[in-house]
Amino acid sequence: MAVTAPKISPEKDPADRPDVVSIMAEIRERIKNDVAAHADKKLPFKSFKADIEGKEAKSADEVVNSEELRNLNRMYAYSTRLNLDSLTSHRAGFFGKLIVKLKQKFLKVLWESILKDYLTSEREYQSNLVRFLNDVSKYIGARDSSVFWELIRKIDYDVGKALERIERINDEQSASMRALERRTNEALDAAIRKIQAGGVLDQHEEKLRVLENVTRGLEGVVSKLPVSRELPSAPQSAAAGTLPGDFSYLLLENRFRGSEADISKRLEIYPPLFANAKKPVLEIGSGRGELQLLFRKAAIKSYGVDMDEAMVAHARDLGVEATLGDGIAHLRSLEDRSLGGLIAIQVVEHLPRQTLQELFTLSGKKVERGGRVIFETINPRSLLALSSNYFRDPTHVWPLHPDTLEYCAQLAGLKVVEVRLLSPIAAGAQLQEIAIDEHMPPRWAGAFESVNRNIKQLNTWLYGHQDYCIIAEAQ
Repeated sequence: MAVTAPKISPEKDPADRPDVVSIMAEIRERIKNDVAAHADKKLPFKSFKADIEGKEAKSADEVVNSEELRNLNRMYAYSTRLNLDSLTSHRAGFFGKLIVKLKQKFLKVLWESILKDYLTSEREYQSNLVRFLNDVSKYIGARDSSVFWELIRKIDYDVGKALERIERINDEQSASMRALERRTNEALDAAIRKIQAGGVLDQHEEKLRVLENVTRGLEGVVSKLPVSRELPSAPQSAAAGTLPGDFSYLLLENRFRGSEADISKRLEIYPPLFANAKKPVLEIGSGRGELQLLFRKAAIKSYGVDMDEAMVAHARDLGVEATLGDGIAHLRSLEDRSLGGLIAIQVVEHLPRQTLQELFTLSGKKVERGGRVIFETINPRSLLALSSNYFRDPTHVWPLHPDTLEYCAQLAGLKVVEVRLLSPIAAGAQLQEIAIDEHMPPRWAGAFESVNRNIKQLNTWLYGHQDYCIIAEAQ
């Protein structure tokens, strides 16, 4: 078999060859000068600059799902089993078989001595490399996803805070505008009413001041007149400057308790409670006689007993039956079950503890079975009633809680039917709730509803019903 020698090109002229040494020296000198000129400048590291092929940097998703990584996963493993049967020869017969045997023997020796260990190590290396690349790609994907969703959460949080602040500012501005509008309308209405009223209000206020001064003068004159301790047996007027009894408590009642018309209207609830009484109804502490007039109007037989001479005299002037004396002593003198009912209005707070208990006990004995026994007093659960109505009267002994009065009645054998609250404070005189506009933001409406609940509770404590009564039956 002939072998053809390779062609050798003729050598070039040495003069045409480049001077590699001088070129490299010049390059080195340029690099030194460039480095020295930019020694104080640090170039920022950018990962995409390491791209050998000059391609743009890939995203994490592109790296994880790249075609290169898929090929590595598909092709990194290969078989290390030697397939000797694949060897053949173009020669036929004995020489062909001999050549195949020699090839197999040579290849087997070559495989066992060199190739097997190398290829096995290479396969392990490639397997570990591919596994590492897969782990890195998964880590990159997970980190990229985590950073992405963390960024999304941060954006959502910042946007939510910004929207909340915008809403709060809008609510505050809207509420301020509505409040300003309401105040302006109220001020305008007040100004219009004042203009319309003109000097009429001033004239009425002046008349009220004159009337107040005259009343106080009359009270002073009456308090200085001599007092007679003899009570006339029939209605008659005072003569020679002498008053029948001490009018000081009557004057106190007239000034602070209210007019007779007001008291009569408030006491209208009691006559129906005694409508079934077959025997006389006794009122202890009948005072000016307002309730006795209501009993007479309702055709209920009744009479009153009071310790104040002036009060009894005034009641008799009204034409009702009133007796001067101690109500407890009078109750003792009666026969058992001789009364159809008993009532005491604003009396029990004047009595000491033992006298009060005796009143309850005697009431249960002297009133017929099933007859009503009613006691009205000031409600101490209302701070307004306690501070004004109770402490204004110097003859009061102690305030009585509804539970205490009910317990005393039950302890004396009376059957308590009802504890009724009386004399409510007008709504306009109580703490006013905040008006909730239908266009008000929900957050503001919720806050105002909470404030209104507290206002209601305060109104219960401060401005509760001024009086209450215990309605019981004798057993």
